[in-house]
Amino acid sequence: MKYVYKFFLTLYILVGMVPNFDALDKVTTQWLYLNCLNTIFLILLIAKDYPLKKFFLHKTTILFFCLFLWSLVSLLFAINPIESVVVLSQIFAIVIGFIVIMVCVTEIEKPFNFISNVISIFLILELTKIYFPFSEFEIAKSKIFQRSFLFLGFAANVNITAFSIIYKIPFFIYSIFKLKKFKYLTILIAFIVFFLIAFAAGTLNSTRGAILTYSSLVPIIIIISIVIYKKTKESRILVLSIIYTAAVLTSFSFNRYLSNSISTSEKSITNRISSLNAFLDDDKNVDESINQRQNFYSQAFNTIIKNPIFGVGIGNWKIKSVDTNKENIIGYIVPYHVHNDYLEIGAEIGLVGLAIYLAILFFAFKETILNFLKMIFTKAKLEENYFEYISIALFIYIYIIDSNLNFPFHRPIVLINLVVLISYLNRAKIEYPNGK
Repeated sequence: MKYVYKFFLTLYILVGMVPNFDALDKVTTQWLYLNCLNTIFLILLIAKDYPLKKFFLHKTTILFFCLFLWSLVSLLFAINPIESVVVLSQIFAIVIGFIVIMVCVTEIEKPFNFISNVISIFLILELTKIYFPFSEFEIAKSKIFQRSFLFLGFAANVNITAFSIIYKIPFFIYSIFKLKKFKYLTILIAFIVFFLIAFAAGTLNSTRGAILTYSSLVPIIIIISIVIYKKTKESRILVLSIIYTAAVLTSFSFNRYLSNSISTSEKSITNRISSLNAFLDDDKNVDESINQRQNFYSQAFNTIIKNPIFGVGIGNWKIKSVDTNKENIIGYIVPYHVHNDYLEIGAEIGLVGLAIYLAILFFAFKETILNFLKMIFTKAKLEENYFEYISIALFIYIYIIDSNLNFPFHRPIVLINLVVLISYLNRAKIEYPNGK
């Protein structure tokens, strides 16, 4: 039976590979896929007479249900109730998915190893999909700096694609670290994977948030590796930090070389980062994308101020934003998302709903983060699973950046990583049904 749990957990993690089946938005089929998985697995568990009660009564499960119920209440204040029902079905998929994934990780031995290995394999598949257009080199070469749809991989948006592969870095590092043998071939493979991630996110998809995220991981990983090496004398963590740093620097150099050889600097890493400098310096020459984000944030904040308790209704920001952003709308382009999950949740279901969501994140990761900080900033002896703390802390760092710049809460390909991690961290607080 343990293989069934592994099989279903794998199916959840691979949600990003679900094709769109001619749907206008790929997430439509991904949410349908998750609901189908939830239904099938729940039926199997009920037929097996599995003790689900303790999973449903778990503190985090109750918080998830509170998020769903408060979102349901916000429907009464929605501009478009039908759109609210659509998003409510998605939140319900998250709630039930959390429960069944928690069952899976509870029944699997060494679940974090399994999760990391599956996500690492998915990363390889995702990179293969992103780079596949280079099989027709001349066509792909002409699109390198154009943020082309050619390089979207399994996602439907350049930002989602970039962060989807960056999210998998901590899990890939963990899988490499846990290998029994650490040979030159392992080092080469790790370097190639890190380089492909950096080049895809920073050049092919040219995403500023992704560039800042994977490049800022360099000093963080170096500092962590030095601290851990001093405590354990484990050299492979130093080697991994050097490999990652070398891969990122090489991708930057290759980006600059291609930019000069193709005679374009518009989408080079240097140009993309300089636009952020203009933003920080309050320069008038900030590009349109950053101006739009500033407008979305201020409009969402004002919406929260005006509707602090119930918001404008779950899923209704995209409708409300037509009014708040009407002075800036060009043609048929409207702000579908705030590009900040917390502001969007607050605008749609009020500060109460936002507090519930933040409580889910806080209680899920509090213990891990405290252990990580204790491990880094004190002389305390390391626990056996210390590298899990490192991997999860790196994931949280990436998630904080992404959720403040994009909308991972609405994209199953990235959200599933968060749900799986929260399920994993909560499984230890469940009394094992089979007395494990």
